[in-house]
This record gives sequence, structure tokens and C-alpha cells, in this order.
Amino acid sequence: MHYTIPKPAHGSAEWLASRWKTEQGLARISASVAAVVHGEHPFVTQADLATDLLAAQPPLPQEANQAMMRGTTLEPVVADMASKLLGRELYEPEVMYCWDEPGVRLIATLDRMDAANDVYEIKTIARHWKGELQRYWYWQGVQQSICTGNRDIFWVIFDSSLDIHIHKQTVTSDERGYHIEKVRQFLAAIDMGIMPDDAVVEYKHVAKRFPEGDSNVDKAVDLGPSVLAMLERYLLAKEQKAQAETVEDLIKAQICEMLGDAEYGLMQDELLVTWKMASRSSFDTKRFEAEHPALAAKYKKQTKYRTFRVVGKDK
Repeated sequence: MHYTIPKPAHGSAEWLASRWKTEQGLARISASVAAVVHGEHPFVTQADLATDLLAAQPPLPQEANQAMMRGTTLEPVVADMASKLLGRELYEPEVMYCWDEPGVRLIATLDRMDAANDVYEIKTIARHWKGELQRYWYWQGVQQSICTGNRDIFWVIFDSSLDIHIHKQTVTSDERGYHIEKVRQFLAAIDMGIMPDDAVVEYKHVAKRFPEGDSNVDKAVDLGPSVLAMLERYLLAKEQKAQAETVEDLIKAQICEMLGDAEYGLMQDELLVTWKMASRSSFDTKRFEAEHPALAAKYKKQTKYRTFRVVGKDK
């Protein structure tokens, strides 16, 4: 079923929350991470997305990186240029487009539309456009097609040549159906409160899901004998990591000894390594606390976290 909901300010906590779950508290997949369910997103893993969807609270607004700032700043300029190039007025929709069916909940925030309800997705890239959508863009377009009912999605791409390229993505019913089924499989696990089968879960994901511990001894968990093999692997991995870091340091010392005060290392006139001077500014916390103790105390922030260790063995 197609429907729309009001769009809060882009990037706000309200906007993130509306993309996170429905009013009934059921997890949604947003178009920007549509590729995750296919394992084809370069920056977000299935475990990353599942962790956010399984969390008790919606994601919080994050500080924009350089690529995000570039896109946000240039989007209205590129949209205006595209409008003139195409000879049609492009406007920013005040709603978000959704598709719901049993087990599937999708949402898409659209960059621009025109009077004919054509959809335009704006991208700025720091390289030359080669005429083919990246896979995570491709799945974003497929989901936008599902949410809007439009067969065609128009991509407005501003690349390093400072030119605008218009690319039409025509989405087939087979592509829409395949994406819907992949979302259904992913959300089936989320709705049961578990990680999807294909998610590669790292410690950061578990620590984010369970940020606080219960010190009540009655809450202790009997891990069973099978955990002993896991602990042996864990301790072996820690030992191998320490050994690898030692070898890394020794080899680096040997090469830098050969360089001496030279910053460049060559072999047959080909540059192999560099050992350059660098500088950085840092805040002298100890001095500030000594000279301004009251002010330092005012701005101290306490961060809580959980620490894992193997009792009697882990050092």
C-alpha cells in the first residue's frame, strides 16, 4: 500500500525517528540503506542496520562529514541547474513516500519532483561519472520506485568535471519484487528481536545493543561448557595480535633506521616509503586542570561503558 507522511526537517531527530519505525513501532527500511539488505552497501553492514533497528531508541543526528556537507550545500544549486537544463521546475516534496505490506515496511525521502510527479535523486561526486549507477544507488532507486509507484527514477549527478549528467533508471516489476522479498527476510528477523542470519556481528554491535549491565548476581548467565572453546580462541587471538604488533614495530624500526633523517625511501628510483615530519595541536588537559580546577570540573563529562575480560586470564 502506498501512502505518504509529513517530512520533518531533513537530518533532524524527528526525521530519523520517522524513518526508523512506523507509528505502530515496527522497523522500517529507508531508501538510503536499501542496499544493505542485499549486502551491497559500501558503508553500512547488515549488522550495523540491524543494530540500529533493534535499539530501544532511534538513531541520533550525527555530525556531518565532508561528503555530507558537500551534498547538503550543493544540492539546491545542482537542483536549480538541472531545472534550467531540463526546462521544468523541480521542487522538494514536503512528504515522505511509504510502501507497506505484511512483513515489509519501506520509506523514501525524495530530493526533488516535478509537476508530472517524476522523481529526481541528486548526487554530487568527487570523480568522473562513468554512466553506471553504483550498486547502493541502484537499490535506492529501486526502493524509491516501489514507494512512489514510478517506474522511472531520474538521477541528477554533478561530478568532478563540474557538469550535470541526467541518468534514467527504469525499474522492472521483477526488481521491485526481488527487493521486497529481501526486505521481508531482513525484517522478519528484526520483528523477532534477533539479528538476520547473514549479519556478521562484531563486538561494537553487541555493546551498542546492551550498553548497560545489571550487577545483580541473580542475573548471572550460565554459559555452558561450549564457551570454553570460544574463550581459548579469544585468548589465542589476543596473543597473536600482540605478537603481530611486536613484529610490525620491529620491522618499522629496521626500515626507519635505514632511512635515518631522510623522509623518502626509494628502490630503483621508485618511491616505496615515506617517514615525514608531522605536527598536531592538542589540548593540555593536565595543565588546564591544574590552573583552572573549578572550570575544568564544570566541563568534565563522564562516559559509561562495559569492559569484557576473562577472569584470571585476561590481562
